Amino acid sequence: MFRGEGIGGAVFISLYTINLSVLIYGFSSRRIVFKSVFSFLLLHVCLRLAAQAVAIAIGTKGDLDFGLLIAYFVLGAEGYFSLVLCSYRFLIHHHQHTYPISGSWLEGKSDRKNKDPWYKRLRRSLTARDKSGGKDPWVMTWIHWLMIAANTIIIVGGTRVNGSDINQDDYWQQLHIANALRAVGQAIFLVINLFLLSFLLLSRNQDRNPQGTIPRGWTRFFRVTPDHGAADVMSGEGGHDGRQLDGYTHRMHPTLRVLFAAWPPLIVRGIFGLLQGLISPVNYANPEAYGSDGFTTLFVVIENVFAVLPEWTACCLLCTTIFTRETFNPDHLERNAGTHDAIPNDTEQGKTGRELESGTRLGKVSRQSS
Repeated sequence: MFRGEGIGGAVFISLYTINLSVLIYGFSSRRIVFKSVFSFLLLHVCLRLAAQAVAIAIGTKGDLDFGLLIAYFVLGAEGYFSLVLCSYRFLIHHHQHTYPISGSWLEGKSDRKNKDPWYKRLRRSLTARDKSGGKDPWVMTWIHWLMIAANTIIIVGGTRVNGSDINQDDYWQQLHIANALRAVGQAIFLVINLFLLSFLLLSRNQDRNPQGTIPRGWTRFFRVTPDHGAADVMSGEGGHDGRQLDGYTHRMHPTLRVLFAAWPPLIVRGIFGLLQGLISPVNYANPEAYGSDGFTTLFVVIENVFAVLPEWTACCLLCTTIFTRETFNPDHLERNAGTHDAIPNDTEQGKTGRELESGTRLGKVSRQSS
């Protein structure tokens, strides 16, 4: 018998296969490279494919298998974790492309020519200290630790009573603790998503600022210099000055547009995750979510509509940056597979092109005057 869990799993495994195909096309056509933010997106897709495969297995078994249930819950939690992290990485990726000299105000700037080993980069991301011991921008360090804590709390709370006997004396007490843990973990993720919106708004204002800077109060908060971003505008490096030269002044970068569009599905997913810890019929750990042979129809429908669908929608939007990121600034059309961010940074070619264009215009003027 193919129950509701299996039907939902089959639908979304088909939809996520489309996302996987788009990413494979991007990697194979060298529009993107593996050592980039798109590897985070690939991780999310793989986790969700695994979770939906487990959902199909749950839907085809006669009795509810609590081992599969725990696997589905853990994979789903990790999928949400990876998607939120991926959104932050895309924002940092935008900063590093638009302001290659200053870098991002969310985390320390990396040296692309002399890249540190992965374990040193990991230590730096978790300590907000560069290799010389100096202070880095600290916000992403706190975001990383908050996400790790929230993810752990959610998994512990969600698996605390799964498979337990409802007739045990302390079952309802343990269920109450499990629900509280899940609510706390999801509340932390909700706050992280609200932070993301504030950072998106600040990024939009920075991109629209002709000086390329952020307000002085924010620079102190992020632990960056007061003129952070100004050097990129003055030098013509990156995407900020390129947009002005090419007539894009005061327009929002496509990556930021995508991130703004992806934020509502993320916040819907976050609110639903919080409600799951508070409302019994949609809580994995509560007996009211189960029928005689598995989840109730109400649980299956609500879980897929308010948890899986928003994640898939946000993932689809992030996938579109494969096709939009190169059409915004003509100075960055050439793909370079050797860069960590998979974002072209061919500044010299852009300058040469503008010099040739300027020379052509001067030649036309001189011929007309003669």
